[in-house]
Amino acid sequence: MEKKLILDVTFTKDFDNFSKRSQNIINKENDIYFGVCNLNECPEDAIIGRDLFDVNDYINVLNKGIELAKKGYTSVEIGKYEEEEEQGI
Repeated sequence: MEKKLILDVTFTKDFDNFSKRSQNIINKENDIYFGVCNLNECPEDAIIGRDLFDVNDYINVLNKGIELAKKGYTSVEIGKYEEEEEQGI
């Protein structure tokens, strides 16, 4: 029997209103929170261990996948996909 993990996605748009500025994945039930954002305003932040996905992040993702597989999840799909308002920029 298939058991789907539903992940909600939120995003913000850049000032040009076409490209995405950030994206977040959320599933409170399984304690899943992950976000990414553009680093074009502060490219000096694009270093391993600060804002780039690193080996520790990868290991954490693998462990979370193993945990979810043990709970019986067999696939993942997007639930809500919505734009969120910018917070005081």
